[in-house]
Amino acid sequence: MATLTLVHLSDLHFHALPRGLKEWASKRLLGALNWTLKRRRQYPLERYRRLLEAVRSRPWDHLLISGDLTQLALEDEFRQARDALAPLLEGSAPVSIIPGNHDRYVSEACEPDRFQAHFGPWHTSEPSPLPGAREVLWRELGPGWRLLGWDSTHPNDWLSASGTVFRETLEASEALLGSLAPETQVVLMNHYPLWFPEGWRVHARHELLNLESVREWVWSQPRIRVYLHGHVHRNWHLHLQRPGGTPLDVVNSASSTMIPRSGTESSFHQIELLDSGGVRVEPRFLT
Repeated sequence: MATLTLVHLSDLHFHALPRGLKEWASKRLLGALNWTLKRRRQYPLERYRRLLEAVRSRPWDHLLISGDLTQLALEDEFRQARDALAPLLEGSAPVSIIPGNHDRYVSEACEPDRFQAHFGPWHTSEPSPLPGAREVLWRELGPGWRLLGWDSTHPNDWLSASGTVFRETLEASEALLGSLAPETQVVLMNHYPLWFPEGWRVHARHELLNLESVREWVWSQPRIRVYLHGHVHRNWHLHLQRPGGTPLDVVNSASSTMIPRSGTESSFHQIELLDSGGVRVEPRFLT
């Protein structure tokens, strides 16, 4: 019997078009063109309504969203996302959210931080993390389980969608993991993938700039039992076995609001953290 039920969503991409010359005269020009010619057809409004209804109709203990709530980090998009998600955010069950690269698409979105302005209450650590670790989200999920979240996003040049997990983030995370009781396990949520299906072609300018070192760090932390991410719009669940140690379940739920492509097996995932200490991942398909 499951002790905790999580629902994982990612890459919702609420969207609008830029207004005025200032918003157009940036990387948003390229993003808006990509949206108009390609992505707009993949994200009809009906998909958003059906996803929210599907999530609201099932019982869960914690909702986790691993970034890219917006397409171009526009104020209109953040407002749409906040209004649409209000029934979930203001419910009785807790919600935790981290930003994706599209939520920090341009420097303008970071000064002031639009993500924090609209979703700060769901990106706040309980208790506060170590000094200097503003990129770290640290929350209790339930008995024997903690949530560790990373903000690894930052603006990039026109042809890059990369992120970075900074050394200070890893140091703070290691200190927090070391403070846990021996039996406590951790769910780590970050926007960027660390592992990929066999044969997957990794694009350097689309992933973490320090992918290899971060992957090695996570692999060396046996307390981390689940790694949640988005970014790549192909859902997957990888069950990886550490040599002589605990397994690691890697779950990608991106993009939860997109019309499924051929071969897609899920739109998001329900994750059960079991009494036995095990993890069960169940795909949920939105037709």
